[in-house]
Amino acid sequence: MTAQKPVSREPGRLRRLIDLRCERADTVVGWLEDDFHHFGMSLQHDGNRVTDVRAVTLRYPWSTCPGAVEPVRALIGQRLLSRASDIGRVLEMRLQCTHLFDLAGLTLAHAASQRKHRRYEALVEDPEILAWDEVRGRPSLLGPSTAVLFRDGGEVLRWVCQNQRITGPPKYAGQSLQRGFREWTQALPEQESEYATVLRRALMVSTGRLIDMSQYPTAESIGMAAVCHSYQPERNKQATNFSHLQKDYAQSAAGMLSRLDVIP
Repeated sequence: MTAQKPVSREPGRLRRLIDLRCERADTVVGWLEDDFHHFGMSLQHDGNRVTDVRAVTLRYPWSTCPGAVEPVRALIGQRLLSRASDIGRVLEMRLQCTHLFDLAGLTLAHAASQRKHRRYEALVEDPEILAWDEVRGRPSLLGPSTAVLFRDGGEVLRWVCQNQRITGPPKYAGQSLQRGFREWTQALPEQESEYATVLRRALMVSTGRLIDMSQYPTAESIGMAAVCHSYQPERNKQATNFSHLQKDYAQSAAGMLSRLDVIP
């Protein structure tokens, strides 16, 4: 089987960088960037609870994405969490921007652990498209892909995945990237759980490289379930396409995370 329609760019890889740093004793700053997103967050705390949250969206796929900086402020007053994936216990992900939601979990964990600085780099190789869904305008069957996560320059996790499932190494083989994933990570040691959560999100985002996003004028037109702020039915018709902001960092991280400052 072969694809019936070319992908939107030359084969390469998704590169996603996340930088977390303790700027002051009471402030953690997190920045995230990949082909489709560039977001920042400042989280202030008193050592026990969140006292303020500020966020900024510099690049995003839909016009409504910047509106998600307000819902994440529901974190104010919540306790710090040492396990990043526990963010789902205090915020409803579907009402948030997925990537601000992830950044919030990571900054909470960074604050709770009192770490000074951490940087993640995730690389996800573009898989071969084995079959194309002409009706939906996207791949229906993909070949295997390798996903690697580096922390502070050292490799900490590597998966081979195919069609939303981890196929290797044997320790992780068979685990779905969708159904039951969060429950699975909850049973992992805390740091391994964080690595898995970060790498899985990069895998989810990487599929956007295989689709010509410009063909969808609004978030409603892509036919996605109400999985985040912009896909909610009350705003998906108004969420217009901002795919002109996309970049391609397949070959190099040069120019990524140009801002690492505290969000005022």
